[in-house]
Amino acid sequence: MDARITNIHSAQWTEHVRKSGQQPWFELNVSGAHVGVRLEHIPPGEHSSVHHFHTLEEEHVLVLEGEGTLCWDDEQHVLKAGDHVCFPAGDTHAHHIESRSLAYCKYLVFGERCAGDVVVYPERRVMYVKALEGGKGVTYRELPPPTSA
Repeated sequence: MDARITNIHSAQWTEHVRKSGQQPWFELNVSGAHVGVRLEHIPPGEHSSVHHFHTLEEEHVLVLEGEGTLCWDDEQHVLKAGDHVCFPAGDTHAHHIESRSLAYCKYLVFGERCAGDVVVYPERRVMYVKALEGGKGVTYRELPPPTSA
């Protein structure tokens, strides 16, 4: 039973350094096989992830400490401790969170783990296809409209 218990205050967090060389952000992944769960700390001036949406997975964010700015398509919403937001599966409004205050934004992100999910990054014109072995990033492009004969 001990292997199932994780204390978030004493566990080893993973440090991620951005290519820009700015402050690192930290995550603690406590996911299971069917539900993904991560705690994230985003330093001032940084962001959570690339602007994205999921085709099959529902995703939730619960802000625990600090303040974050939800970038949801072209809209921006300030999130504070206690705020929860849900991103339904298949909703094509892309999102990410930025830390614009002087303190870290600490939040819990959790959602489904669906083998056939496709994560779309519209600004980078890339998709991450989980259905492919090991997950694959796939570049996509819009096709021109068909010409009528």
